[in-house]
Amino acid sequence: MLAIDVQLLEAAERFEAVELSPVAPMGACSVVGPSHQNRVLSALRSTEVVSDPTNVLALECSLRMRASSAADVHLATSHRVLRAQPFPRQPGYAQHFRLFALASGGVERKDHAFTVEAVVLHVRTMLAGLLRLEQLGYSLHRPRVEVLVSAEKRQLGSRIADILSADLQPLEHPYYSGGLRYRIWVQASDGGELPLADGGVFDWLGQLSSNRRAVFIGSGLGSQLIALRFARQSPG
Repeated sequence: MLAIDVQLLEAAERFEAVELSPVAPMGACSVVGPSHQNRVLSALRSTEVVSDPTNVLALECSLRMRASSAADVHLATSHRVLRAQPFPRQPGYAQHFRLFALASGGVERKDHAFTVEAVVLHVRTMLAGLLRLEQLGYSLHRPRVEVLVSAEKRQLGSRIADILSADLQPLEHPYYSGGLRYRIWVQASDGGELPLADGGVFDWLGQLSSNRRAVFIGSGLGSQLIALRFARQSPG
């Protein structure tokens, strides 16, 4: 896992690496995002075990933007999370696992310039990390980018899909409150294709700051799944 983290963090050169606490304020997921509190392990003194680092990074982005509203914020972390809901009984899946996460916060600019730039940056950073790992011998073959967009944001989604040469699909998942999501599918050596990276646009910063122009882009990549399902191949 250490070798994987090193490659992913080095690929995220445009992001500031931060280390998160193993616990977060109570409600970091169910209040910031639409996840139910039953999916989170509550702890003592109004805290909960981190179940999604992107929610915690949204809080950090909000604090930094409050201190300097003119500056965009780009953060990266690798974190072990714990989730209370059941997981598929498939190789590589567990209720506690390590995630690599990216987060960007900023005030929207003309023609959705911040959203376009940030989403493209996230996708290209994830692809660069996967390429680094493939060069180390992990069986990460033929990554495919998919952009999913609501009907209201179709024009925006088309712009991003064109830049990334990605497939464009309708968005049906209500979790992505900003109306746009992306996934990076990767083919494993056993022939199966998995959505290894996932990210999108959220209104979380707008809610936290009471500024509708504040935009948050969060992304996650299953770094532990890479170690277990896309096992490193021996050279030669």
